[in-house]
Amino acid sequence: MSEQSEIRTIQRSDLFHISFYKKTRFHGSFRGMHYRIEGITDEDGTKQLCVTTWPGPWNFDHTDDSLKESALFAFSDDGLDAVTHYLNEYHREHFESGTVGK
Repeated sequence: MSEQSEIRTIQRSDLFHISFYKKTRFHGSFRGMHYRIEGITDEDGTKQLCVTTWPGPWNFDHTDDSLKESALFAFSDDGLDAVTHYLNEYHREHFESGTVGK
């Protein structure tokens, strides 16, 4: 197996179509990082994607809020592309480097 084929990241195809987030939220995990993606409406009535990450092993409701980090993205297919990039970068910076929860 080549080194290139061993590298695994979150792919855009791992996330649902944007219309999914109009009705419900998605919970996922990747190598110790848990995440939630949901559509929210801000005070101005603008729909956005909210991504929250936290370390495992606990689910969202059983993890202390101080361990959760959230980011907002456009509620669009381009926003989901940005979410994919964000999750991979967040994992690389916090989980692969060992700084999660510090």
